[in-house]
Amino acid sequence: MKMMLAARYLGPGQLEAEEIPLPVISDEEALIQVDACGFCGSDLSIVAGTHPRAKAPLTVGHELSGRIVQIRSSSTSLVPGDRVTTYPLISCGTCHACTHGNPHVCRQLRLFGFDVDGGMAEFVKLPVSSLMKLPEEMPGHIGALIEPLAVSVHGIARTNLEGVQVAAVLGGGPIGLLTALVAQARGVPHVVVSDILPSRLELATSLGLHAVAAGADLKKLVMELSDGNGADVIFECAGSPSSAREMTSLVRSRGVIVNLGVFKKPVEIDMQAVNFKEIEVLGSRVYERRDFQTAIELAMQLPLEKIVTHSFPLRDVATAFKQFKMGEVCKVLILPTEYVS
Repeated sequence: MKMMLAARYLGPGQLEAEEIPLPVISDEEALIQVDACGFCGSDLSIVAGTHPRAKAPLTVGHELSGRIVQIRSSSTSLVPGDRVTTYPLISCGTCHACTHGNPHVCRQLRLFGFDVDGGMAEFVKLPVSSLMKLPEEMPGHIGALIEPLAVSVHGIARTNLEGVQVAAVLGGGPIGLLTALVAQARGVPHVVVSDILPSRLELATSLGLHAVAAGADLKKLVMELSDGNGADVIFECAGSPSSAREMTSLVRSRGVIVNLGVFKKPVEIDMQAVNFKEIEVLGSRVYERRDFQTAIELAMQLPLEKIVTHSFPLRDVATAFKQFKMGEVCKVLILPTEYVS
């Protein structure tokens, strides 16, 4: 039996590189040799054992790029050797959201790497329908950023940026930085990123963004840039109670707040400010297929290399996860090596 190495969630607090059988594909499936796979904030809850759906043993990972090595399909033009990423959402197809064109907010939404084995492995078996072709010239580490970039593309698309002069992004992690870069690419003159970690503010500055500490300094800068009116748009990317409290004071009257951050529990929001300022508050969850395509088209135009601050071989996944969990890093990638035996 051919074996491969995979990053396996084995129980609360346990993420290890483990040998498992090489997947065998069926009709309308493909076997992908993984070039790179990134950690996501949701992986923290999986490995902590607090995610409501993820059950051990499980191969984690849904931010990936690779090449097709085997494919069994009569319904696609994809062939072995093509570079691809995966659209990792698994929708039920029957709920109201699915039947009304919004399967990304399916009532029973599942994902690769959460509900079924993901791609932080040397190889991954995926449905052909989930594959999206990448340009041949796109490096593997950039391809692995398409999924988080699509999150930001979707969040930006939730509101109209026409006439927007000042946008504030709360949270300088990967999603916050990518959201800021997309907003900048869409022509917003002033994009401000806030965080509490100096390392993230330094990274934001290196990307050509306004970077400022959360709190009083952030409000001062936003008001200076907006003649005291407040930001036209706030993109909440931290999922933090403190950003939920401050976002209504940072946005102008009739401004827009887009929530991309995933809050772990209900938080306080100043609904009086929402009322008095007629603030529009919008949710943004994951992405649609068109957001993936937009992200693929946009990726090579953005300085995404700087987002990847650390990379590790697959055999060192436990060490990589410890680094990621510390929070000082930005995007951590696993780069699998050939290991089939």
